[in-house]
Amino acid sequence: MESKYTNDWLRRKIADDPDEDPQAGPSVIPVTSGARRTVAHPESFAVAGDRTGVPLRIALGVLVRQLRSNAGLSVAELAQRADVSEEELRRVEQDPHYTARPRLIHQLSTYFSVSLAMLSQMAGATHEVDRVLFNESVQYAAHSDDVSQLTKEQRAALNAFVSLLNERAKA
Repeated sequence: MESKYTNDWLRRKIADDPDEDPQAGPSVIPVTSGARRTVAHPESFAVAGDRTGVPLRIALGVLVRQLRSNAGLSVAELAQRADVSEEELRRVEQDPHYTARPRLIHQLSTYFSVSLAMLSQMAGATHEVDRVLFNESVQYAAHSDDVSQLTKEQRAALNAFVSLLNERAKA
């Protein structure tokens, strides 16, 4: 089934009215030359549900909190710089049952240069979840302490996890 909305339309809609919630419509994940994304190895994906969604959103909260901390930013400063709602940013960091709006995920992806496809999966905005992403995200979150200053080991783990997210997006 062909969608009547394009990625460009959705991006313009988000830019024109950032307060409007464009939950419906196509993914904002870039698609090359108007082609549909295909999955080379469908067995490496699982259908997302509560069992995968909550652990991934916990990992997303840890990731955002650590990226913010690594940049030396408060929640208010990140919200202002990334042009997102401070309240929604706090909810992403603290509430694993909260599903972030696509605009927030897009803005964080852009601000931190992290794969939009991977952040979208972590936020629960996709129907399928990469099993490697799931396993690595849960492991990352389980081994990440919530501290205001990242240690060398935590910074290395953060950098390795961001690299994995960007590499999985290319796969």
